Amino acid sequence: MDARAQSLERAESLERAESLARAGSLNRVIERMAIVTREASARGAYPFKALGLGRASMNLMFALARNEGARVAELADRLGITSGAVTQTVDTLRAAGLVTSEVSADDKRGRVIRLSVEARREIDGFERQYIEAVAPAFDALSTADVIELDRILSAVRVAVEPAAGGKRGASEALPARGRRRAESEVAS
Repeated sequence: MDARAQSLERAESLERAESLARAGSLNRVIERMAIVTREASARGAYPFKALGLGRASMNLMFALARNEGARVAELADRLGITSGAVTQTVDTLRAAGLVTSEVSADDKRGRVIRLSVEARREIDGFERQYIEAVAPAFDALSTADVIELDRILSAVRVAVEPAAGGKRGASEALPARGRRRAESEVAS
């Protein structure tokens, strides 16, 4: 085997080893995140528990909690579901008094969906309790470590959420069956 072939073989071997190391590390990171999340969730506190809302409804409300309001198309892009599924979810949430739907000040044809005052209060309280429950898991990290973790996870979040300009993110990578399942949860 000549030197060039040996060099290519070494490079491919290093690339495979690096890929395996990355996959192993990523699995451990995700597993640790899941453990922290499960432990906080095991305490049984989550918003609107008595209403028995499905995941689609909860995802929509948490998306609204990050903004002062959003149009149906924006929510569909952000959540990776159809506008029809968003509309159906909004109708259910509006009937429960959890969201409002108002004519857009910018475009009278569009509607802006917002959390109701009560829903925002409940989500804010839940998030405060969740942070209080999860924060001790990070006590071993220095301030610099937390800042670095925030930076790293911000990059992950950007990769998962839809990009600006109405383009869908990784949620579009879901197989059609997964999107249909997520949209069918709207009815629940």
